[in-house]
Amino acid sequence: METLFSKDHIVKTLKEALEAHPQIHAAWLGGSTATGFEDDLSDTDVVAICENPGIVFQQIEKALPVISSVSHVWKVEESPWKNFAQKFYVFDEGPETYYIDAGVFQSLNPEDYQEFFNTDRHGDPVILFDKKNILKEASKAPKYEMPKKLDFKNWIARFEVMYRTFLKEAERGKFIDSFIFYQRLVTMWVQLQRYLKTPQKHDFGMRYIYRDFELSEAKLIEKYLQGTDIKTLKEQAADIRARILTLQKEQGL
Repeated sequence: METLFSKDHIVKTLKEALEAHPQIHAAWLGGSTATGFEDDLSDTDVVAICENPGIVFQQIEKALPVISSVSHVWKVEESPWKNFAQKFYVFDEGPETYYIDAGVFQSLNPEDYQEFFNTDRHGDPVILFDKKNILKEASKAPKYEMPKKLDFKNWIARFEVMYRTFLKEAERGKFIDSFIFYQRLVTMWVQLQRYLKTPQKHDFGMRYIYRDFELSEAKLIEKYLQGTDIKTLKEQAADIRARILTLQKEQGL
């Protein structure tokens, strides 16, 4: 098989295959293409609108052999999105880091996927086609995912319980148990930083830290995640706790 493996060729092939079917109403590119962070290691995120997701996946699977044989297909068991089906395609040829992330919304209601047109969270989607202008409608009323006001009193109480549980297991010399709770402390630190600095992405967790945070802040989180012994974890957990208490005073939380 002649390899025609390039992202541009893949996108062109997908667009033609999806647009050709009358029951596939629209499609767009998201992910790093939408956010502007696409590089040679990025995958391709394509989302389509069709009442029957099997039609979309069938069109994709008929088109892909022109590009490369597919070595693995992962059908996502559960999705956080309403009326959404998803498959990932891994190829025999091409970069080892590459795959296609294909999603299908089964509803024609723009409210079900207008979140993807929240540019502050997901970038600017690249529309491949929009036969009924439903994507245009979705883009008119983006859903802004702002966090609820942080109940800091309850949040810090939770942190203190996690801190003491971590400390208890660390004092017992149980690295695995203490590390599990230590990770929760780091996660809570990131959650607080997102609440204060990137509220539109309050629920993104550890993803995209290097994009959303200052380099010094990302490096600090790197340091927290690189602890490999109980002594270091105890020191860094205490540092996280001290920083949170400082923020509490500075921000009036």
